[in-house]
Amino acid sequence: MFAFVWKQMPFVALLVSDAMASLDCGPIESERNLGAGQLRILFEIVVPQVWHTLLTGLILSFVTMMSVLSVPLMINAQSPTLLSANIAFRTNAYGDYGVANALGAISLLMTAVFAVIYLRIRMRKKA
Repeated sequence: MFAFVWKQMPFVALLVSDAMASLDCGPIESERNLGAGQLRILFEIVVPQVWHTLLTGLILSFVTMMSVLSVPLMINAQSPTLLSANIAFRTNAYGDYGVANALGAISLLMTAVFAVIYLRIRMRKKA
């Protein structure tokens, strides 16, 4: 998981930095003139304006992670197995189609939930 976060961090950082660059500087400067600190400006002005972009980066990263099936499914502490390899192993070695179908269906549902959230955010931005 750490490796995937490391891989996706530049992608999300580019999205967020672009969103922050397009912010209006007026509210930030007025808060600074009133004596607000950097953290207060960040959390009370900047983050509420770019949270859609942060959420979009999170959703796109999650869907990318699920689409390439590169997330280790930790079966036990000694042997992390890729989700796709686990599904194939359950099907071919054990003939356990129920567990393989459940793993596939759960990953599909998780991805579908995030895709619906992403589409709703995009539709609200267009409206």
